[in-house]
Amino acid sequence: MTTPVDPSLGVQRTTPDPFQVVGAAGVAVYSGYLNQEEKDPALAGRQRFVTYSDVLANVAIVASGVRYFLNLIAKAEWKAVPADDSKEAQKYADLTQSILDDMRTPWHRVVRKAALYKFYGFSILEWTAKRRPDGAIGFLDVQARSQQSIERWDMATDGSVLGVVQRSPQTQQEIYLPRGKVIHLVDDSIHDSPEGVGLFRHLVKDAKALERFEILEGWGYETDLRGIPIGRGPLAELEKMVKAGTLSADQAAKLRAPLDAFIRQHVRNPNLGLLLDSSPHRAAGEQQTPSQTKQWDVELLKGEGSPHQFVAAAIERKTRSIARVLGVEHLLLGSNDRGSYALSVDKSQAFGMTVESGLREVREAMRQDLLTPLWALNGWPEEMKPTLKTDQAQYRDIQQVTGALADVAKAGAPLSPDDEAIGEVRDLLGLSRPPKVNLTLRAQAQAQAAARPQNPKNPQQQPQ
Repeated sequence: MTTPVDPSLGVQRTTPDPFQVVGAAGVAVYSGYLNQEEKDPALAGRQRFVTYSDVLANVAIVASGVRYFLNLIAKAEWKAVPADDSKEAQKYADLTQSILDDMRTPWHRVVRKAALYKFYGFSILEWTAKRRPDGAIGFLDVQARSQQSIERWDMATDGSVLGVVQRSPQTQQEIYLPRGKVIHLVDDSIHDSPEGVGLFRHLVKDAKALERFEILEGWGYETDLRGIPIGRGPLAELEKMVKAGTLSADQAAKLRAPLDAFIRQHVRNPNLGLLLDSSPHRAAGEQQTPSQTKQWDVELLKGEGSPHQFVAAAIERKTRSIARVLGVEHLLLGSNDRGSYALSVDKSQAFGMTVESGLREVREAMRQDLLTPLWALNGWPEEMKPTLKTDQAQYRDIQQVTGALADVAKAGAPLSPDDEAIGEVRDLLGLSRPPKVNLTLRAQAQAQAAARPQNPKNPQQQPQ
């Protein structure tokens, strides 16, 4: 249904259909190629992934931060949680757990590859099914497809991805990967593109500046003349004496040999030393007044103030800027006299929240893109599909946890010995959990023992 509108608007008002998508995606796609408004050639098209990989490989703080994030992501334990409390739901959860643990590529490596979407902008992984010995269909493998090899996108008008076109690095042939065959993760926080905008995009400028500053620092050290030894001696007098025949050339060479050796081999070591004649030059004439200049002398070349400290400060500033983008600024605490333990804990907790956020998105993608086709291939009931749960990877202070539990107990809610929170604290301390005891059965047994009649002759002895 349409209604007339102001002609200047140029469109017709329509009654919205709640079951239809009306708007369009926020990214333009032409023949599968995404329209990018990037001015820097190093960050346009597939070339940007080469630039990202170069930054990752050659900038130390980037490599440290990415590895730290991925190792925490891969460290988390995964568990398939039953859809409900029924035995059937538990059976499907156990079967799902077995399938995830029965692949060529270990599950933690699959998760680590998937988590790269946070940095590159997106991740594509392809799953391959297999028939298991128990008759169920599982997964042979889940393999990552490099971001650089993904060339085009098959997208609907509403922006949803229908498939991707990969350019084979070996044959250069185009390979179509349908959406139902891949796991797709995207960092779409600030853009609607299926390729997202990863953290690497925000690091390139600082990484280039950091590289330039490090080159300048190296040039500065190489061209700095300060500290170069300078030797002085009566060379003209020696040459005059050789010409006059009062001194042989060998004798003159021996006189200047210690100075020559010192200049060539001036690296500091315990045996380094030099003994020189301290006799000064004397002025010509009748008085022959001694001057302040010694006949033999050695000194180190001096210079004005050095720009090294300013270059070093710029390098530290750029390094911290990159670490701040990655969320790993706490890795730099302790490198100077600034920072504290409390600040380190606070930043570690903030980084832990980032890791938890990444894990949550990976869990959602795995359940939607991996468990959904698994259920369809096996024909299992949809309501029996389990959820995927991971352990928390963020930093937790044991003192804060135990202090909070103590405050709860003081407030009138003490924990029972079999409370799960106590087990969590033991896990944080690295202690094993005690065997589970059914406190209800123990209380019933104690009540029954108290109700039994005691032997009057021996109150401690129970009747047989």
